[in-house]
Amino acid sequence: MVMVKEKVAHPQEAHRPPEKLAIQCFKCGEPCKGEVLRVQSKHFHIKCFTCKVCGCDLAQGGFFMKNGEYLCTLDYQRLHGTRCHGCGNFVEGEVVTALGKTYHPTCFVCTICKRPFPAGDRVTFNGKDCLCQRCIQPMSPPPKAISASSNCAGCGRDIKNGQALLALDRQWHLGCFKCKACGKVLSGEYISKDSAPYCERDYQIHFGVQCEACHQYITGRVLEAGDKHYHPSCARCSRCNQMFTEGEEMYLQGSTVWHPDCKSNIKVEEKYRAKVDNEIIDYKDLAAIPRVKAIYDIERPDMISYESLQSTSSTLERQGRHSPGESPRTLSPTPSAE
Repeated sequence: MVMVKEKVAHPQEAHRPPEKLAIQCFKCGEPCKGEVLRVQSKHFHIKCFTCKVCGCDLAQGGFFMKNGEYLCTLDYQRLHGTRCHGCGNFVEGEVVTALGKTYHPTCFVCTICKRPFPAGDRVTFNGKDCLCQRCIQPMSPPPKAISASSNCAGCGRDIKNGQALLALDRQWHLGCFKCKACGKVLSGEYISKDSAPYCERDYQIHFGVQCEACHQYITGRVLEAGDKHYHPSCARCSRCNQMFTEGEEMYLQGSTVWHPDCKSNIKVEEKYRAKVDNEIIDYKDLAAIPRVKAIYDIERPDMISYESLQSTSSTLERQGRHSPGESPRTLSPTPSAE
């Protein structure tokens, strides 16, 4: 915020009638004389420009304006600030929001090399860690040639003459390549997680992100509010049925969300009560979700096809070997202004 000190002419120094030069203090309403603080289009006595919460002098330091009130930095951060998930300090200026967490740009770093991600660079999330493109490159040695007789990754027995599958850097009997969760034999496509194959249904059940409103699994953009997730088109005010915009405040009770200033709520606001753990809580006492929420992308996991190998009495020849590895999700850190 820009704050300017100005000199106000005394009536005897003016060339025009005094009443036209009178400047009133925005806080106390009294005429200003001598040094005056100008904040945007408002004027204050120096002693009147104070923090709404603690009353400290704001003339010499920085300040924030919230809902028309002026606050010192400490009180603004305590009441409305967002902490960096990396260092725990409050964030100001540019921030990075990823996977529902907020960081200083210098604190959003690769889990392995600890280097900050360049703005706009792709970040790979493998279900646990955020990795840069340098660290996500395969670091394992090239796979060894497939021998004529090797063990099945499913049952542990030898794969002899007959068909074998090559997937997840291992060989399998046709009937042994199964979904880890339901045991269904996978015939052509699978999704990998922690080096284990899953059918699409079980992958979504165990690892998918489900919309709180429609209960469908989310692919693409997701809105995170507290510990709940929504399709952006599903997160609607339960009272006016309008969508929420990114970063907009919302109130949450159970799976119901609404705008704090929803016009349709004004008439019933004082009568509304919520019963939580046998305690009656006024509507005004319901906690608001922090105003900084994340809308980020959840990409659909890749459905991966594997190669079917025909063995001979000598060797299994690999043809167009597909090495899927894990199926990470990717997202782009989006610097935004707090």
